[in-house]
Amino acid sequence: MAFNESLLNEYRRMRLAYPHRECSFALHWARLNVASGKAWGVGYPSFIPTATIGAPFKVGGDMCRWVENPEQYGLRLVGFADNIAPRSVRHTGWFLDDEGMGETARGVVFRLPSRKGRALLVAGIADPYNNGPAIVSFEATDDETTAAIWADHLADRYACAEREYQRVTSARIRYDELADDISARRKQCLALIGELKPRMRSFGPATCKALRGAVADLLESIRQARQERADTAHAFASHPAWED
Repeated sequence: MAFNESLLNEYRRMRLAYPHRECSFALHWARLNVASGKAWGVGYPSFIPTATIGAPFKVGGDMCRWVENPEQYGLRLVGFADNIAPRSVRHTGWFLDDEGMGETARGVVFRLPSRKGRALLVAGIADPYNNGPAIVSFEATDDETTAAIWADHLADRYACAEREYQRVTSARIRYDELADDISARRKQCLALIGELKPRMRSFGPATCKALRGAVADLLESIRQARQERADTAHAFASHPAWED
């Protein structure tokens, strides 16, 4: 299979695996997986049917589903949590990145079809990456303020998990980069030693001292990189996203 076909296949897999994430996310991880040899060999069809509702997944302790078109499932938009309960929700969303400059998770409330004249409300999160879809928890209440506060708490937990996910994936990228750096520096060090050994007697004391210093600096940089790699793995390797 050619490289471009592998990339396309892995992109399709990531789109199916993470339907609520943006296309750039799928492309980014498809490129990394292909480059690192982690891409799946299973073929994915060129036609990906439009997803309407995703598989259940947890946001904190709540079981949720990603819904592409909430109205299709009888979910009528009531409003954003901060508009429904402005005294309790005093912001317009939780940032998904530690820098506080990107997308936000914003709580939203939907109304279910009435049952025996009783209006039921559910909490959700407006999809941070797409206009229209939502992540919905189907635990219901009949109080709008309660539903709005639930939605804000749900958005907070989702954003917290997303920030942690980004920290872990960034740490994994750094971890892999350090491995490449260590390998390159080790080769450089061995090449330098191999070149200098037979010629050391022809160099003066000052030159020998400088060359030994260069080798020592390379060895120290390798030691530091290995230590950083070990510390990074200790801090993040237990997270599921480490192997994604």
